[in-house]
Amino acid sequence: MDPAAMIEGWHEFYLLVGTSAAALTGLMFVVISVSPETIAERPKAGVRAFVTPTMVFFATALAISAFMLVPHIAPAALALLLALTGVGGLAYLVWVRGHHFWREGKLDAEDWVFYIGLPFLGYALLVATAIAIWRGGALGTPMLAFVTLLLLVVAIHNAWDLVIWLAQKRRK
Repeated sequence: MDPAAMIEGWHEFYLLVGTSAAALTGLMFVVISVSPETIAERPKAGVRAFVTPTMVFFATALAISAFMLVPHIAPAALALLLALTGVGGLAYLVWVRGHHFWREGKLDAEDWVFYIGLPFLGYALLVATAIAIWRGGALGTPMLAFVTLLLLVVAIHNAWDLVIWLAQKRRK
């Protein structure tokens, strides 16, 4: 498949997704700054496992969108950027140790799905997508759109979860 044709037509999609990810990242800063004492009360491991990953998921969606908006990017360069992002995301998920909270029984099923399961799936699919794009596969760009939206939706869910948690803490 022609590299230019592979990316052509996705400009508006990635412009919209990237803008959304950037705006929602900014709103996360606002949410955190409104209740810094509540976040500070939480153990460092909890913040690392639940708050920071949400920012990372937004940043990943933003980065993917930026990669796709680079004019005349070579498919090999795009594939490399996506592969590094995917591997970095997987390494990050292992580092934050969200699975540790799950094994200790501190995560319910929904939290496991949105903080561990779906992000792991997203980053693994991102690596697979990078390989598909590198090989010139026709499924590469639709897969990338799916992965980008998956990580954005996970981040939106987790941000909403954080807002609800902060509101409940403030009422106590």
